[in-house]
Amino acid sequence: MNTMKMESLKKMRVLKLLVVAFVFFTATLSYAQGTASGKASSSGATFVENPLQGTGMGSNMRLPLFLGGSVGFGSGAGVGDGNDVGLCQIRPTIGAWIPGIAFLRLGYGFSSLEETDEDGNTSKVKTSNFSVESGAHLMSEFFITGAYTRASALSEKGDISWNEWSVGIGTFWPVFSRTFLTLDVGYHWVLEHYDPFLDKRVSGGRIQMNLGFIVFVY
Repeated sequence: MNTMKMESLKKMRVLKLLVVAFVFFTATLSYAQGTASGKASSSGATFVENPLQGTGMGSNMRLPLFLGGSVGFGSGAGVGDGNDVGLCQIRPTIGAWIPGIAFLRLGYGFSSLEETDEDGNTSKVKTSNFSVESGAHLMSEFFITGAYTRASALSEKGDISWNEWSVGIGTFWPVFSRTFLTLDVGYHWVLEHYDPFLDKRVSGGRIQMNLGFIVFVY
C-alpha cells in the first residue's frame, strides 16, 4: 500500500509540473499572438469570419482550435465529505470554439480531498477525471453547457470510478486578440457508486464554479 501511495504521489507531482508548463506555454502563446495579430492586420492577412467581431467580443483566430485551462470550486458530492466549499479540480483543456455559435472542450482534471469514515478516520484521496463538454451561445457572450465526466479516485483503501453529468451557464471576456477569460456555473449529478472510503454506496450532486481561459492557437 505504501508503495502504491508513493507512486500515486509521484504521478500527481508530475501532473502538476505539466500543468504549470502548460499554463506558461499558453500564456506565452497568447502574448506572441497578440504581437503577431498586429503584424498580420497590417499585412492584410485573412482571418476566419467571427460572428461577434462587429460587437468587439470576437477574436482574430484563423482556426477555431484552442488550448486552455480552468480551476473549479464547488460544494457537494466530490468535495471532501460533501459539506464544505472546496477545490474540485485543476483542468487543462483543448477543443474548438466558434464564438457566437458553439464550442467543444475536452479536459483532464485532478485534485485531492479528504474523506472521513463512520469511525472518524480521515483518508487522503487523489482524484482525476476526463470530461467532454459542449456549449451553445445565447445572447452573444453568454452560453449554456452540458458535459459528461468519467472520474476516478485513489487512496490506501482502494480505487473507485464513477460517472457524472452536468449542465450550466457561463460567459467570457476577451483579454487579448485571441485569448478569452471564461466563467461558468453548473450543477453536477454524481451517479451512484460504491465508495470504499465510506464503505457504502453513494450518489448526489454539487454546484461547481469554473474560472478559466482559452487561447486560440492560430
